[in-house]
Amino acid sequence: MDLESMDAACENVGSHLGYKIEHNVNLGAGDIDQVWSKQEHPNLPEFKIAVIMVPEIGDVPPDVITSSAMCSLWSDCDHLVFVTPDQPTAKSISGKVKAFDCIGGFVQLHKYITPVTLSELLKGLEMPTRTVEATM
Repeated sequence: MDLESMDAACENVGSHLGYKIEHNVNLGAGDIDQVWSKQEHPNLPEFKIAVIMVPEIGDVPPDVITSSAMCSLWSDCDHLVFVTPDQPTAKSISGKVKAFDCIGGFVQLHKYITPVTLSELLKGLEMPTRTVEATM
């Protein structure tokens, strides 16, 4: 799957869920494909999700994961989501994140990074969200 179609699909999901979508965000720390942001309550800070698309199938190099994590952390994002074309690629990212956490440090990346396939992300449009159920 190419990057443009992944980008459009992710934008569709984010906007459907009520997020404001920004593309190719660079706050000085590096490029982020999309940043989803939402203000849940006026007294709370804006919640930001960095979305990095990985269109390649297969093993993801550790440098891609670490540089994306640092870029999103420095850009003041609350969570990082890697969108992959297939499950083995998502498992590759998940396995490397767990290995990073075993090394030690004060940042537990497994709580910050979520790898998800594009098909799993699109399933979110089919299932009703909590806010939809509450308004019915």
